[in-house]
Amino acid sequence: MRIKLYFTLEKETIPIDYRRSIISFIKMSLSEYSKKEFQKYYNQKDNIIKPYAFSIFFRQPQINGKEIIIEDKRFEMNITTTDYETAITLYNSFNHQKHQKFSIYQNSWTLQNIVLIPEKEIKENKITIKFQSPLCTRRREQKKDYYYSFENEKFEETLKINIKEQLKITNIPEETVDTLKITPIKAKKVIIKFYEKQIECSTGTFELEGDIELLNYLYKAGIGSKFVTPSDTETTDSKYINSCIPVVFATTSDIPTGPIIWSTPIFPVNSCFKLSNTDTKN
Repeated sequence: MRIKLYFTLEKETIPIDYRRSIISFIKMSLSEYSKKEFQKYYNQKDNIIKPYAFSIFFRQPQINGKEIIIEDKRFEMNITTTDYETAITLYNSFNHQKHQKFSIYQNSWTLQNIVLIPEKEIKENKITIKFQSPLCTRRREQKKDYYYSFENEKFEETLKINIKEQLKITNIPEETVDTLKITPIKAKKVIIKFYEKQIECSTGTFELEGDIELLNYLYKAGIGSKFVTPSDTETTDSKYINSCIPVVFATTSDIPTGPIIWSTPIFPVNSCFKLSNTDTKN
């Protein structure tokens, strides 16, 4: 299920590290709706894998130092999840925040509308996708993290390891990942400054070929490595290499890696992606 949230800003500038406020908004929405539901996704003890992905979309943003200028004072949040219970919880949580002002530094935003977006059903074993947030693949060896973009020979192997980790909370056999193929079509390597780390990621258009059930899951859940949520006092900037649009990269155990809306600042929880030129049905 996909949910789109429409926001308006009081002023046209927000800090480039606005991602902390996005995460705070999600936490506040869940907490005010239900303390029990909040504890399912966030608590002080456990690193909980979130069953959803999200990204933020600005129209024609301008970067000015540590601020982002948004002239139309509007932005959208896109959320995707494979779990209907989670979708209902998130929808109801956000619905309670409609038309309520949420403060962000010297600005504020207001949730104006929430829309459920129909998802497509993938019927073929080969699809073309665009990532809506940088795709991060991570391998941990001897207590050290290694990150690979599509240019690295270890990219596909590492991506499959990450996907198998995702499948542990599903009924999809991990073996289906072994035959998955990911081919860059119009891709770009990006380097993201992530809490003092320089991390290789990938953006752009890719072709995925594999089991249809797996493709449908990845379309709904997002792809890639998930991070541990940093404390709310930490911030980071990230930028695309060879790109004029800097990005604020959400670092959370919430980070989905998935489909992308072309050249927009994005916020992942797992990288979400959208289908392109794919034989699907509504």
